[in-house]
Amino acid sequence: MAEFVGIDLGTTLSGLAYLKADGNPEIVPNADGERLTPSVVYFDSHEDVKLVGTAARDGGDPDRTIFQVKRYMDDPEHIIKMDGKDWTPSEISALILSKLKRDCSKIVGDINEVVITVPANFNELARKSTIAAAEMAGLKVRRLVNEPTAAAVYYAHSQGVQGRVLVFDLGGGTLDTTILEVVGDNIRILTSEGARHLGGSNFDEILLEAYDEQYRKQVSAALFNDERQRRRSLHAAEDAKKMLSKLQRVSDTIGNDTSGLARIDLTRETFEKLIRNMITRALMLVEQALDSAKLKPSDIDHVVLVGGSSRIPKVKQMLEKHFGKSPKSCGNVDECVALGAALFAKKSARIQEVCNQSYGTLAMIYNAATGEEKVQNSIVIPKNSSIPCSRTQMYVTSEDNERVIEVDITQGEDEDPKYVDVIGRITLEVPPNRPKGCEVAVTFSYDENQRVRALVVDKQSGRSREVAVSYKGAGVLSDEELKRRSSFLRQMRIE
Repeated sequence: MAEFVGIDLGTTLSGLAYLKADGNPEIVPNADGERLTPSVVYFDSHEDVKLVGTAARDGGDPDRTIFQVKRYMDDPEHIIKMDGKDWTPSEISALILSKLKRDCSKIVGDINEVVITVPANFNELARKSTIAAAEMAGLKVRRLVNEPTAAAVYYAHSQGVQGRVLVFDLGGGTLDTTILEVVGDNIRILTSEGARHLGGSNFDEILLEAYDEQYRKQVSAALFNDERQRRRSLHAAEDAKKMLSKLQRVSDTIGNDTSGLARIDLTRETFEKLIRNMITRALMLVEQALDSAKLKPSDIDHVVLVGGSSRIPKVKQMLEKHFGKSPKSCGNVDECVALGAALFAKKSARIQEVCNQSYGTLAMIYNAATGEEKVQNSIVIPKNSSIPCSRTQMYVTSEDNERVIEVDITQGEDEDPKYVDVIGRITLEVPPNRPKGCEVAVTFSYDENQRVRALVVDKQSGRSREVAVSYKGAGVLSDEELKRRSSFLRQMRIE
C-alpha cells in the first residue's frame, strides 16, 4: 500500500505521485502510459462508459465532453445535464480521481489516504467540493494543500531552495503567486495572491482568435461554426503556443469541412503582443504579493516556476527583469505540484500555511468622525493569518427587545458589503425584553484544510450556536446525497 500519496487535481492536467522508500517522490503513470492525465471526461452515448483523459479529450463529441470543470468548483448552481442526469463539478472531478486511483494503484498498491492540492485562492466552497470529489472516488483526504506550497516543498527537497521564495504558479486555468520562507525542513507561508481565470487556457483562446482572424482574411469565412470545429482549432492553437516556447515562428494548415484550408503563420513576437495584457496582470499579482508581505523584489532569494505556462519565454523574461535573477525550473514544471504533495503527506507538521482570504461579519459600525452609523464588513480573521487559528470579536445588539441575533459570515477584504461574499448565516434566538447594547461574541475558526466554523455566544443569556459554513444550491450535495452518489460512482465503468 502506498502510504504517502499526493494528487494534483488540475484544471487541464492531473497527476498522482507517491513517496518511495528512499524518501523521494515519483509520478505514477496511468493505464495509458501517461505521466499526467488530461482533466477531461467524455460521456459515451453508445456504451455505459465514462472516458477520462486523452481519449476523452481527443475523440469525443464536444457536447458530451467536459473540460476544465475545476473552474466551477465554487459555483453552487453549476450543473451539467447528461443523459437525463444532473452532474455536479464534484462528481465530474470524482471521475477523474477514480481513474487516477484505479490506474495508479495497480502499480503502487492500494491508495486510500491522499493529500490533494488546490489553488491558493480556492474559496471555502471550492475546497469542500474537492474533498467531496475525493470521498466519492473512495479516497480519504489527509489534507488539502495549496498548490504553490506543494511546489515549494518539492523545490526545497530537490534543489535545496532556502530563504525567501516566490512561487510563480501559472497553470492551465489559474495563476498563484505565493511568498514563503524556507528554513531547513520548515516552511512558513507569508502571503498568497491568485487569479482564477488567468492561465494557459486563456492564452489558447487568445491564439484561437488570431487563427480565426487570419483564416477569415484568406478564405472569407469563419474558422469554426460549431463546437467540434472550435475544439479542433483550439487544440491547434495550444500546440502552437507550446512550439513558440521553443521556436521563433510556427506555421500550420488549418480549416474546416465547408470552407477549406488556410496556411497560418505566427511568430513569437506576435504571440507575446497578443498576451501582453495578461502578462501585465501577472506582474501586478506578483507586486501585490510583495506589497502584502511588505517586501521588495531584492528581498526575494529565489523565484521558482510552476505550471506548464511558466515555460513561456516572456514569462521568464518578465520575472527575471523584475527580480534581477533568473527564475529556477525543476525540469517538468507540470509535475512538481503532485511531487510536492507526496512529500507534504509526510512533512505537513513542519509547514505553516496561511488563510487565503479574510473572514468576518456584517456589523453596524459607528464613524466617530462623521457621527454616522452604517453596515460594514467587520473582519474577524484577516487574510494571511497563520492556520489553524481561532479569533473572537465582540459586538453589541443594535435594537431593544431583539429576539433573534443574525450573524452573516463574509469572505473578502473590502469594508463595503457590496464587494464581499456572504457565505453563511447563523441565527440565534435570545430572551425577550432586552435593551440594545447586549454583548455578542463571534468566534471564527479556520482549520488546516482552510474550512471555516463560526460560533456565536450571547453573553447575557449564555446561549450559543456553532455551525460549519454550508452552502445551498443545485450543485451542492448533502451528506446523504454524497453517500448515495459515492456508491453509484464506484459501480461505474471508467476508462
